[in-house]
Amino acid sequence: MKTAIMDFEMNYEISGNEKADWLILLHGLGGTTRCWKHQLPDFTANYRVLNVEMAGHGGSTPSNVERYSGEIAANHIRLLMDKLGIEKAHILGLSLGTIVQQYFCELFPERVISTVYASPVTKFSRTAAIFNGVSDKVFLKFFSKNTYMKLMAHLMLPGKIHEKSRKFFLQETIKMKENEFFKWWKLVMEGNHYDFLTKSKVPALIIAGEKDFSFYEDAVLLKEKYENCELAVIKDAGHITIFQKPTEFNHLVLEFLKKYEINKTGKLVKIA
Repeated sequence: MKTAIMDFEMNYEISGNEKADWLILLHGLGGTTRCWKHQLPDFTANYRVLNVEMAGHGGSTPSNVERYSGEIAANHIRLLMDKLGIEKAHILGLSLGTIVQQYFCELFPERVISTVYASPVTKFSRTAAIFNGVSDKVFLKFFSKNTYMKLMAHLMLPGKIHEKSRKFFLQETIKMKENEFFKWWKLVMEGNHYDFLTKSKVPALIIAGEKDFSFYEDAVLLKEKYENCELAVIKDAGHITIFQKPTEFNHLVLEFLKKYEINKTGKLVKIA
């Protein structure tokens, strides 16, 4: 399904238990609704799932903004919720999706039941920024976007443990329009999202892969921003835990979400 959000059309899928609370899924860079194929059977059995494709991804058309920001992307999700009549929801993001998620929780905490971060990206990465600055000035002038992406995929998703994730990342990002990819890529590489956040009372679960060499520290750091937060580390997993350890990932998410529900007065209740 598609609906107009500001200057673009957002593609999304709705499935699952119509009587349950909403769970919104936000994919990573270059991702689509297909990213969650290992999660949907478990999630839809327990929740009403809104599976979103952000601007310029999958079936969503590009936005005309010069570049994306966390505030802009978070507002896109809020507007979609308004159009669909969703007052509150659990939010689950992966990688790029966690950036949007952080801004959403900061700007619209009253719309969040609880939030689950899968491999969050939150702090300025000096190594990545230096590489990105050099690539803008040198590499991209002589090589194609796809060649650039292969190099970045091996830098951000190194080794055999990331092989499946790296392949999927490349397959999906190759489909994106070049200018759209770099508008989102700059949000990932140049933002210091941690400093935007204030202390939050939103219930949070942070899931990190033990061998996420690029972003494990981001997960540990993000925990400081939430008063009611759990950090779960999945052994022998890298950045894309939803592919690498789907059974363990799904169990962690569902065990966390079931602790919270919206009662008939609209107030959050924690289940013992």
